[in-house]
Amino acid sequence: MTAEELISLTSERRDYNLHSHTEYCDGRVPMSIMTKAAIEAGYGVWGFTPHSPAPVESGCNMLESDVTRYIDNLSALQEQHADKIRLLCGMEVDFLGRDFGPHIDYFHKLPLDYRIGSVHFVPNQEGRLLDCDGRFERFSKYLKAGYNGDLRYVVEKYFEQVLTMLELGGFEILGHFDKIIGNASQADPTLEDQKWYVALIDDVISKSKDAGVIVEINTKAFEKSGRFYPSEKWWKQLQHAKIPIAINTDCHEPELINVGRDEAFFRMHNVQSSK
Repeated sequence: MTAEELISLTSERRDYNLHSHTEYCDGRVPMSIMTKAAIEAGYGVWGFTPHSPAPVESGCNMLESDVTRYIDNLSALQEQHADKIRLLCGMEVDFLGRDFGPHIDYFHKLPLDYRIGSVHFVPNQEGRLLDCDGRFERFSKYLKAGYNGDLRYVVEKYFEQVLTMLELGGFEILGHFDKIIGNASQADPTLEDQKWYVALIDDVISKSKDAGVIVEINTKAFEKSGRFYPSEKWWKQLQHAKIPIAINTDCHEPELINVGRDEAFFRMHNVQSSK
């Protein structure tokens, strides 16, 4: 699908979710069970986006040897449920640097409907990639032992990755572009109000507009933390920039298939309705 087709889909209907995970990555259930749950929940369009293969140590990313199996399995499900739901074949591609990300040929040779470009891994001062997503306890250990306790370095390097990914392109949807703040704000609750941080957000929004991508509003953490990614405080800025958005649950298990969606749509409507 083109970005324009995805924009049309997300602007004309609400019964979609374009970010979900599978048994081939860190999803909790097989795609067949997730598909049935999506149908029962009233979805008309459901996109599967397993974490891409990546040349890095990770318990979340799928194996390259499973890619064909994923695509074939989904193709069978598409045929089986064609009269009930439209299933899309996507992938959440990790950006690791200029040598690996959604821009490389490998991901464009796969028969994918679309790609989500996301950053989870941040290089430390020695160039070692560390996964800054996940639980704060692990992030805190990485911050101390892997990044020499330099929180600003981690955050700035994370956004450098996001901006470089936008520059290189190759994807239609920008995934949870400020996800780093979930852990970083626990280390420093004042972070989002600091001028240098706000300037980084401004850069991402500007570059997202230039790149013509859809920006995801990720609702996965809302039930636990009350947070969306990107933070709600940046939504008005996205609206003013006329950047298309997609509200996604980043679903890993059927029990959270609708987590935060209604609240996100409600709050986004209020943002779009206000002057």
